[in-house]
Amino acid sequence: MRYVSGVGPALVDRICRINRYPERGGQAIVRESIKQAGGAAANTIYGLASFGERCRFYTTLGKDANADFFKSSLEKVGVSVFYWITHPETGEVDIYVDEDGERTFFVHPNASGELKLRLEEKDYTETKLFYLDPFPSEMSFDVHLGIAREARSRGCKVALNLGYPYASLGFDKLSELLRYVDIAILSEMEFSMTGADPEDFLDYVSVLVVTLGERGSVAYHRGGKVFSPAFKVERVVDTTGAGDSFAAGFLKAMLSGRSLEECLKAGNFVASYNIQHYGARNFPEWSEVEQIL
Repeated sequence: MRYVSGVGPALVDRICRINRYPERGGQAIVRESIKQAGGAAANTIYGLASFGERCRFYTTLGKDANADFFKSSLEKVGVSVFYWITHPETGEVDIYVDEDGERTFFVHPNASGELKLRLEEKDYTETKLFYLDPFPSEMSFDVHLGIAREARSRGCKVALNLGYPYASLGFDKLSELLRYVDIAILSEMEFSMTGADPEDFLDYVSVLVVTLGERGSVAYHRGGKVFSPAFKVERVVDTTGAGDSFAAGFLKAMLSGRSLEECLKAGNFVASYNIQHYGARNFPEWSEVEQIL
């Protein structure tokens, strides 16, 4: 059996609950703070592993206690972590969440900004799907381009979470990477930032997935498009990791041979579960997801 392999930043989140965001120069009281391992690709791989997929994660770490904290968070769900130490400190993110569940990120790149990853031949031959997510580094695009090109040459599928860093590059630059990508996943805001149409993406990728927040999600493919509405929730607690949990649900359904509509539905359900809790790594049992498909 081959692995799902994530390649992205190792980040440790400090989630701070506030009532509301202050005006610039103002003040807000932190009601509670929570420390959790994070990083978008790591969150998605964590979810896939908790759903029963065999997973690996490739990243860069520091020499500090946060490195052990991050590694153990993935290892406890069975993920094999491959890492290179590139900085004294592991990457960190300060996340402020208001009473409506809206969040703002302040990233300290540290080791996640210094990329010295060296994948070997077996890393590709033992992988069925690579999931790529931007590092907070100017080196990120070229690192992912090299991995995606090598993965494609060896018959591996590649899924890309564009995120803000890649969506902001402009479509001409982005297309250099998309030519080696099978599935592109991004938010509605990120899609707008690219300045491209779905047809532009489909010149390169097989499936383009756009998450629409409280409206649901849509997937474009060369035969048309599929829409799936969001699940209603009583209260949004924290939207941190909503896109990452969506990706985990979507990709698990895809790897299970589900239809594109079912993949969207699975992603929406997992995201709706996640946003009712603090942090990015709240996942239902896969059996619960299967019940709604």
